[in-house]
Amino acid sequence: MQTIGIIGIGLAGLRAAAELRARGFTGTIVGWNAEGVPPYDRPPLSKELFGDFHHLLADDGLGDLDELAVDVCGEARTITRDGTWFVDGTPVDVLIIASGARPVQSIAGASTLYTLQDARALRASITPGSTVHVVGAGWIGMEVASVASAIGASVNVWEASQHFLDRTFHGTVDDIWGTWCEEAGVNVHLNQPYPGGNCDVLVQATGARPTVDFLPVGARTARGALQATSEGCVLDEEGTEIPSLYAAGDCADLGGLPGGHWTQALSDAGRLAACIMGESEPRPAPPEVFSTQFGHEITLIGEVPQADTGVREGLSIRWESGAFLGIDAPRETSRARKALRKQMAAAQTTAAIQAS
Repeated sequence: MQTIGIIGIGLAGLRAAAELRARGFTGTIVGWNAEGVPPYDRPPLSKELFGDFHHLLADDGLGDLDELAVDVCGEARTITRDGTWFVDGTPVDVLIIASGARPVQSIAGASTLYTLQDARALRASITPGSTVHVVGAGWIGMEVASVASAIGASVNVWEASQHFLDRTFHGTVDDIWGTWCEEAGVNVHLNQPYPGGNCDVLVQATGARPTVDFLPVGARTARGALQATSEGCVLDEEGTEIPSLYAAGDCADLGGLPGGHWTQALSDAGRLAACIMGESEPRPAPPEVFSTQFGHEITLIGEVPQADTGVREGLSIRWESGAFLGIDAPRETSRARKALRKQMAAAQTTAAIQAS
């Protein structure tokens, strides 16, 4: 194995390169970067839209492309395989797909928020006193509503489902977010598709789709992501591992777990690098979501079960599964993180014993 290719040099792709180097890979790593800028952190684009939202991942100690000796190319266009994988004619012995996801854009004239360019354009267009319509009350939609209302914009939010952050919390946080929006003067229309109307800025935040259409192989999950084993090996339609093809981050679901979480991208990169280098799989980490909204620091640890409303601890919520929503509760969140990691490690050990 002399050359490894990585399509997508965001968090998952950068960390895959870093993990491979840390495990002793000394060969060539080639990366394809469609955006054409050094890897940066995406969550601040919405949380810190009117502040310092451009955070280079290298500055956070997550990897520097030059120090990792990654040869960076532009956008990958053609992927073929003839014994060896070829990306735009460049042969690679192992190919890692870390191409992320793109926002759904189905409303004419609406802006989305995913790239540095998107953030810069949105910050320039939202001003004090402007009228902002946000479609979607998920994480991105509510973060945009929070920062826009904080600078004095008039904000309306439309959500087709009945709940705030419905795909994450299934209705268990409506009172919390409803109170915050009321206090901030944000008008929210739940269970209502966007009706249109006059506004200065229209933002669509109705989810994202994995960016994998360029890849001619690999089974897709229900959300359109690449289906992969827990080690990141991409599967074909028959459930068989495709030789030397791996995936990580938002574009893939590893071991049945949906991607899309910041910490999960880190975990994915570590697992596939260990598999490629023939090392034991590192301990799993629970998915986490970090957010800042309406003056509150929010962290979700784990996945929220649909049939469990949880137990309230002030504004925070704890679920029987071990999941925990910490709101302005750093100590409790840290304890919950440690407990859930211990629980997941124990489950992994049990599964290994049963399989042996």
